[in-house]
Amino acid sequence: MRAKRISGELRAGMDARGRPKLRGIINTHHKLFASLETRPPRGEVAFISQSGALGGAVLSWAEEQGLGFGKFVSYGNRLDLDEIDLLPYLAQDDETKVAALYIESAADGRAFMRSMLEFTRHKPLVVIKSGRSHSGQRATLSHTGSMAGTDAVYDAALQACGAIRVDSVEEMFDLCKGFISLPPVKGRRVAIVTNSGGPGVLAADGAERVGLQVAEPSLSLRQQLSQFLPAYSALRNPIDLTVEGTEASYRETLCAALDGEYDAALALDVSTPYLDSVALARGWRTRPIKRANRLPLASWQAGWWPKPSLT
Repeated sequence: MRAKRISGELRAGMDARGRPKLRGIINTHHKLFASLETRPPRGEVAFISQSGALGGAVLSWAEEQGLGFGKFVSYGNRLDLDEIDLLPYLAQDDETKVAALYIESAADGRAFMRSMLEFTRHKPLVVIKSGRSHSGQRATLSHTGSMAGTDAVYDAALQACGAIRVDSVEEMFDLCKGFISLPPVKGRRVAIVTNSGGPGVLAADGAERVGLQVAEPSLSLRQQLSQFLPAYSALRNPIDLTVEGTEASYRETLCAALDGEYDAALALDVSTPYLDSVALARGWRTRPIKRANRLPLASWQAGWWPKPSLT
């Protein structure tokens, strides 16, 4: 009877050609590549994926995105191990600084929440939970043979456990890169410094949507900014330097904002061919900001011409 049950489980965990629905494991720190997928750059991100194909796509994109992975596990239909087993292990893993998780369903909701809580006490957890819609839930049942569950329940569980839910692989990459590269933010007050009004408005909307505070600067800070910024600059946060923003104006504005009034800063640059993006990048990577352990997050909205600024 037991042999028959195991045989049925093994068949359920394989596709039509008798192959298991998983893509193996990778540990770049110890040169373990038990997978046919692309070997990603070495790094401090662990990625757990219920979908093998999606996991492989993420690994293939890693080098282009400039993100290194230390661990990768694709567990498919969870015949033995799954995210409930893996997250507590990664929480204690010195080679893992942040974890990303792609999941379609959870076999044991309470155990899943316990494993997330154990992980998020130590490190950030970025989660893509698919199956939001009716058609997505139907596809999940077809893909892994599991029920996706009510999305509102997953949403509440992820939030309660301190996990950060994202909607796309691109957003997952962005957050993982931020957690790897930037120091922890101590509060929710963020200054947005931009050279164009439209992207500043979009950034303000996005920041408030995720619970950040885009507060106006104090009278004292506005007076400080007005000493070196042109009169036509907008000082209400977003702080709009206009297209005439320079290396010096970015540097001085970011230093002033991060000197104590704001916990974090977002520097936006709408690069055009007639602007020197290399100079603006020097303004963001300024030593006074680094000494305060508050580095601005930079976002370029441009094409190929500002690429030299990355180096």
